Amino acid sequence: MGASAALSVDRGKLMSGWFVITGASSGLGSATAKELAKAGHNTILACRDRAKATAIEHEIRAVASAAGVRIVPIDLASLSSVRHGARIIADHELAGIICNAGLQVVHGVRESADGYELTFATNHLGHFQLVTQLTDGLPAGSRILVVSSDVHQGPRKSMGFPGPAWTHPSDLADIRVQRHRTSSHAGRVRYATSKLANVYFTYELAERLRPRGIAVNAFNPGLMPETGLARDYPTAMRQTYRLLAPAVRRLLPIGRSVAESAADLAWIATAPELSAVTGSYFTGRTPVASAPASYDRTRAELLWRASEELVQGA
Repeated sequence: MGASAALSVDRGKLMSGWFVITGASSGLGSATAKELAKAGHNTILACRDRAKATAIEHEIRAVASAAGVRIVPIDLASLSSVRHGARIIADHELAGIICNAGLQVVHGVRESADGYELTFATNHLGHFQLVTQLTDGLPAGSRILVVSSDVHQGPRKSMGFPGPAWTHPSDLADIRVQRHRTSSHAGRVRYATSKLANVYFTYELAERLRPRGIAVNAFNPGLMPETGLARDYPTAMRQTYRLLAPAVRRLLPIGRSVAESAADLAWIATAPELSAVTGSYFTGRTPVASAPASYDRTRAELLWRASEELVQGA
């Protein structure tokens, strides 16, 4: 999998259409929405928290008054919420979808509105439902970006963060199975596993949409200390993490600011020179290799079939 032959792109349609961004009320999502709006693109803020999204909407209008911006409430942990939000979004002419929202549960195992393990449900299943519900309305030349992470590659690539533990997708979603995994780092493993699922989803979706000229790529934003992913960590650890953020960005090769990653993500979503690129994994603005296991097409196809069953059963 990797770059394909040139996809057909209508640049004017890309400029006039709407970009859907999940998790756009804070962090990378809101910063990317601002980058796109400043470049003249219309954005749909797909967010769970309407109050936070409204604040971001005002900020966008202040810096990019000519760009359209709308809020569509979506809770990715509730498939009925995703379905309802996708029906609203489907009334817009779309230029792309940026699957950015994600969470990391460090302590215990939490359950989604549909009874699935919360990390897998939010980071994968919610986005699977949103994207597959909207793909029929996507024109040739539109783009889908899935925010993953190098934690899917294991400790060697992620400064010691535990790697994924892949198993049948039904077990990844099963709250009872996951409650039996009680090691001190089980929550981090679930997060890394969900990020591997993001890459499988990207590659499988790219193959399915390639004939229609729709580009699908994954994006690794690097280690961004300012984001809210550490909100489930103990207070002292969160404070230390925040205080060390400038040093992390400056000294570690994987350290990035939210602004830097947002600029990269917005560029990948719109750059004309990427019109031929689909089925790739980007770190910053560079296509790189994802984990060797992520190219397992059998796993990707199984994840797709299991995800269809899981969202239909909810």
